[in-house]
Amino acid sequence: MQNILRGAWLGAALLPGTLVAPDTSPLAVWVVWTLWASVAIGVLVPHPLSLTVIRFFAPLVTLHAAWMVATDDGTRWSAIGGVVALIAVSIVAFLPAYGEVHAQAAAYGHERRHLLRPPVAVVLPVALLWSLVAVAATFAVYSESLVVAGIASAAGASVGTFALRRALVLARRWLVFVPAGIAVHDPLVLRDTFMVRSHDVRGLRIAAADTEAFDTTCVTWGEALELQLAHPHDVSLSQFGARIGRTLDRLHVTALLVAPSRPSRALANQRPAAS
Repeated sequence: MQNILRGAWLGAALLPGTLVAPDTSPLAVWVVWTLWASVAIGVLVPHPLSLTVIRFFAPLVTLHAAWMVATDDGTRWSAIGGVVALIAVSIVAFLPAYGEVHAQAAAYGHERRHLLRPPVAVVLPVALLWSLVAVAATFAVYSESLVVAGIASAAGASVGTFALRRALVLARRWLVFVPAGIAVHDPLVLRDTFMVRSHDVRGLRIAAADTEAFDTTCVTWGEALELQLAHPHDVSLSQFGARIGRTLDRLHVTALLVAPSRPSRALANQRPAAS
């Protein structure tokens, strides 16, 4: 999957008519190719930051390419093929399996990292920031005024940097299996990484609907897993986690809920560590 994605993104730039820019815009070429190059580096170098860049900027480049093709009377078939490739990349980039590739790329030794699904409460703010960047990019690419395009580019770069720093937190939320045990690395919800040794793990299973385990997912979609502990352990929550959970920032728990993006794969990985 990873090599196919790389080939699709890099190959689209070679297809005539795919990544064109309005002739009347003074900064369009620079903006379009800068965004394309940022994603190109991301697909070539797996990393949580790369995943964030791909998911944030690939849709912008794709929307621009699709718009240029749709409004061009002399559209080439190669340009349509390039847009299809860009659309495919933008979709695949949001698949859990692809996200796991980037999470695992930054792992140490025998770690096995599983991305956690984002809380619903943070999806809307990130989407709003993406929309602001999209608006700024629109003015930067399509404005005929150098002043307007320059201001929009500066504003887009500023908001984009801020947004990437916020969105990067989502790509650094993992359920981690190591030979010694299990860890939950979640800088959004937890103040400190939660770690437990294998002999203190009673089990990891699909959470029941009536579970009383502490919920570290902060409400998300899909199945959650329940990590059951042999005795109480301390959990330190971030300000966000304590606010969303409406609880104290330090708790003693005997079970907690996590929501990996691929729960069945996480269950398969945990058996040797938790046995």
